[in-house]
Amino acid sequence: MDEVYFIFNNISSQDYLTIKTLPSIFKAQKDINLIEVEGRSGFLTQDLGSYRGIVKSVECIVKDLSQVDYICEWLDGSGEVIFSNEPDKVYKAVINNQIELSMLVKTYHSFLVQFQCQPYKYSLQNEIITLQATGTIYNSGSTISKPIIKLFGTGSLTLTINGNIVNLTNVVDYVTVDSNLEECFKDLVYKNQYMTGLFPILEKGNNVISFTGATKIEITPNFRYI
Repeated sequence: MDEVYFIFNNISSQDYLTIKTLPSIFKAQKDINLIEVEGRSGFLTQDLGSYRGIVKSVECIVKDLSQVDYICEWLDGSGEVIFSNEPDKVYKAVINNQIELSMLVKTYHSFLVQFQCQPYKYSLQNEIITLQATGTIYNSGSTISKPIIKLFGTGSLTLTINGNIVNLTNVVDYVTVDSNLEECFKDLVYKNQYMTGLFPILEKGNNVISFTGATKIEITPNFRYI
């Protein structure tokens, strides 16, 4: 049987921990309001279009107690986590429980790590896609994605995805449109004032992309799953 593990902020648990249990794979809960109306049987539903965060708990045993201080420092704060039962997906998470050193000695060196995860998990296959002319990108995720798009050119540029148009002006050499952060910038300088239109998304399935004024575009697709 293969060893189970997790990777948090690019460090594998295999080096320091034995994993007793991994969290199961489940879908985040959708935010839905149930509305009761006087005189009407049952209830109405209001879909808020969002999902709740999820908690993924991992039961661990320390291999070497001399490494406890380092382990406590490592398993703290926020970052990205990969679980071996979903090796091709990555979660954005924060560890929201403290590891009690005294408990490690009393409980056969075992403890629980609780990862508070954002509802979406992302594909590890997130290579940059380069287009030099009109093309199509297939979103293999289970929901829309919010890409990062870098356009190369100078002056006025136009980006069109599935008929939705983004106009960019006063561009010098290149500009980046980050739909996840909802920011337009060049390096560390914000350029939102030179952008009109909605931040682009990639729908599930095929997405037709065209542009004018730019010599090429680079798309980090950020495919994600729920």
